[in-house]
Amino acid sequence: MANFRLVEHLSHLVVQPSDVRLNPPEGYLFVQDGLIISCGVLYALMYAFAMILVVRDRFLPGSVKYLSLTLAYEFYYAFTTTSTLTERACFLIWFALDLAFVGLALWQVYSPAQRHRIVTEMAMLYFPLALGALKCLSTLYPDERQQVTAYWTGIFLQLPVGWVYVYRLLADRSTRGQSLEVWLVRYLGCFTAYGVFIWRYLNVPRNWGYVGSFWSIGVIVATLVPETVYPFVYIWVWKGSERRKVKVG
Repeated sequence: MANFRLVEHLSHLVVQPSDVRLNPPEGYLFVQDGLIISCGVLYALMYAFAMILVVRDRFLPGSVKYLSLTLAYEFYYAFTTTSTLTERACFLIWFALDLAFVGLALWQVYSPAQRHRIVTEMAMLYFPLALGALKCLSTLYPDERQQVTAYWTGIFLQLPVGWVYVYRLLADRSTRGQSLEVWLVRYLGCFTAYGVFIWRYLNVPRNWGYVGSFWSIGVIVATLVPETVYPFVYIWVWKGSERRKVKVG
């Protein structure tokens, strides 16, 4: 006789109350769960690869101060979009990885004087201001589990990342601090993160209408353009740097 006791207490991840009221089929929830878990794993890998890079190259293509915003995002929504201890713990893993990356980048890239100034600015100014802004937005645009503000602030936080990395490749004519491994997990992470909301919109458009809006589609496209051309720019810059090494050698 079959024994399913191991799964008796398992539940689906982050089911929006407005979706639950429509009694969604299991297939809808299983795909949503898969996208959420995949997104979490991919972004965790991105942080791990990025930490390896910053130790190897002692260089950061972007500004570490920008991560004050991502830290605030991960911390704030860990306590506003989750309903169970397990969900909150999983969300805070991103915060812990982001914090570890910030600490490692500060240690490897900046001088002691720079580290002290940057940590003070991030801890005393940027991080609390970002938390305050998220709280203000959530108050102005209330929603179940704060999904409206989580969606919009998330896609706008992601928007400049690809552009900055492509710009630094072209400006520096060097792949220092960058790699195709980090790009790949970041690129796939974008698709899974957007995929969660797109899946919801395609199945329950009345609850997720903003996902299919003109501005939403525009920001997603503007985010994916630099990420899509990134590997071609990376390979072009890498070949150019290799040619320069041969000439110098």
